Amino acid sequence: MGPRRLGILRAIFYACVANFVVFWVVAVLIGGDALSGEARNGHYFLSSHGHLTEVSHAVYIYSLCHVLSVFITHPVGFVCAFLWNRERKKYAKPIAY
Repeated sequence: MGPRRLGILRAIFYACVANFVVFWVVAVLIGGDALSGEARNGHYFLSSHGHLTEVSHAVYIYSLCHVLSVFITHPVGFVCAFLWNRERKKYAKPIAY
């Protein structure tokens, strides 16, 4: 794996981290996430630590899609971090004593 691939792994890792940070910030701002929330009788609720916040259908769908994307990007980020760390050691210069 060359230096170009290391850059790609690093970029994917940082994109995964950014996705999680954006998810967390938005979840705090809108009152939780749809995965732990619920939909009842045409009303949509996000949940954060047991507290329900009613939102529009569009916000509920956005939150559901974003939380599901985190389930994809988290494992991808961990794999990229592992590969990036393993491969960068091959290109590290030895310390001269």
